[in-house]
Amino acid sequence: MAYDVVIIGSGPGGYVCAIKAAQLGLKTAVVEKNPTFGGTCLNIGCIPSKALLHASEIFAEAGHSFDTLGVEIGAPKLNLEKMMAHKDATVASNV
Repeated sequence: MAYDVVIIGSGPGGYVCAIKAAQLGLKTAVVEKNPTFGGTCLNIGCIPSKALLHASEIFAEAGHSFDTLGVEIGAPKLNLEKMMAHKDATVASNV
């Protein structure tokens, strides 16, 4: 196969470049070493860490802040398996 342009990597720079090249009418290919597109930020960096931070912040608030707002709940319990599933679902929804 012949391409006008080959983009190496599908991170933030790679996918934007590929989209623009295709919009300009160039036959474009993207080469990615990982099984999913999105690069480090989407798959193992920014997005997963922010999903876990968000869940952790809510967990902390539930244990410390809710009572002062008049919201009474029992002591929060951490379910790491569900927290990790939430992180994975967040990443998958952005791929």
